[in-house]
Amino acid sequence: MSSSSGLDIQLIPHLQQYLIVSSKPKTKLLMHPLIILIISIFTSLLTYGQTVYKPRIVVLDPYQKKYDTALLAEIIKFESEAYTTPEEEREFLESLKNKEKNNQKIEKGEWEFRKKMDFGSMFTLSLDGMLTFMVFGQTDKGIVFPSHDTSNGEASNLKSIAKKHDVLWVVNPVSLHSYVKEGNKFTTVRLQVYDAKKNKIVLDKEYTGDKKNPGFELSCESGTLDCTVNNVIDPSLHDVLLTILGGYQH
Repeated sequence: MSSSSGLDIQLIPHLQQYLIVSSKPKTKLLMHPLIILIISIFTSLLTYGQTVYKPRIVVLDPYQKKYDTALLAEIIKFESEAYTTPEEEREFLESLKNKEKNNQKIEKGEWEFRKKMDFGSMFTLSLDGMLTFMVFGQTDKGIVFPSHDTSNGEASNLKSIAKKHDVLWVVNPVSLHSYVKEGNKFTTVRLQVYDAKKNKIVLDKEYTGDKKNPGFELSCESGTLDCTVNNVIDPSLHDVLLTILGGYQH
């Protein structure tokens, strides 16, 4: 019987003769490199062809949310809850079958995330969307998806979340505060990036956005809370990408 690599798998039983421990020390020492080589070859055959997806990023919901009472009527408008039938779920999952595994994970993550939304998760989904767009401009092997999980910002907590979602990076909005100051609307977000490989928070910074329309991909209706969020995403996106893709190699 032959493997897809063209190597004769029937060779394996004949290797047993090399696994017999010799009573001669010299012979035993000569066997070890051969055994190591055989294990290395067949381990490589088992892993060959498996696609490595990176960078793998999860974007969390804000841990703390604070809103001025003057903005509550506008904040509530962002709340929504979607209900899907079992048939719709089956059709959606069926539509993913022929897609790349990373795209399956991305689309499934967003599908689940959109089922329940509020102003905080709107920020998460917007940041996730821009991160996905930028990452896929560098590589089609990335994975970026949103999660309603939250973190208090402790490295130990972020480590658990990274392990749960099987990612190397966690983007964590620790806090989100929307408020009115001198008649103008603002949103301030404290944003972290956690590097699972280093088990370290490598970015921890506050960003404040006003109500002006930033234009281009982040275009919005001037004067709205959407713009305050987009003006947070605009500078923070640059820092997040520099932090993550700066250490990324194709």
